Amino acid sequence: MSLAIFTQTCAKNVSGASKIFIADKATVTAVTVGTGEITAITGTTPFMRVDTVQDSLQWKEEEGAVGLYNAQIKNTIDFNVLPPSKTTNVLLQALMDGTPCGFFAIIIDSNGSCWLVGHNATDLMSRPLRVAKITHDTGKGIAVAEGNQLQIELANDCSGLALPFNSAMTATIVGGTDTCIKWT
Repeated sequence: MSLAIFTQTCAKNVSGASKIFIADKATVTAVTVGTGEITAITGTTPFMRVDTVQDSLQWKEEEGAVGLYNAQIKNTIDFNVLPPSKTTNVLLQALMDGTPCGFFAIIIDSNGSCWLVGHNATDLMSRPLRVAKITHDTGKGIAVAEGNQLQIELANDCSGLALPFNSAMTATIVGGTDTCIKWT
């Protein structure tokens, strides 16, 4: 791909991510990409909504050089859930059990854009996200507002950038009606 003129859009930009939906790699059978955007996802089980602690969700995509001619992209998704309980243990066990095969995640950023992380146009579905770390931090005393949360990190190393969803899928994901996501 060659360089082209890039024009910065003068528009509101909000940092952060607002929602995450996670699917086991084995349940996603196909991802359809057209003109650099995802137009469809098919599978046997929809993406599952994971409610996170407000303002704890962050997706980071970093590109680094590998030698002269190659690049490596690292995706990291961090989020917190609470309270530690039997219900959160079910989520943690599912994440640990699914890690050998991996996951895909749909991220809605704070600007309303939707991204599929763990799939890309280069590696397709061969380098999914996996659990990198789960930390349970009780905090110290009652004065620590961030105490007693579970911090979860999903990550992957891959060869291509995460792809956005097209406007039609973004509208149904943000609108809460897309059938690839289990909403309730």
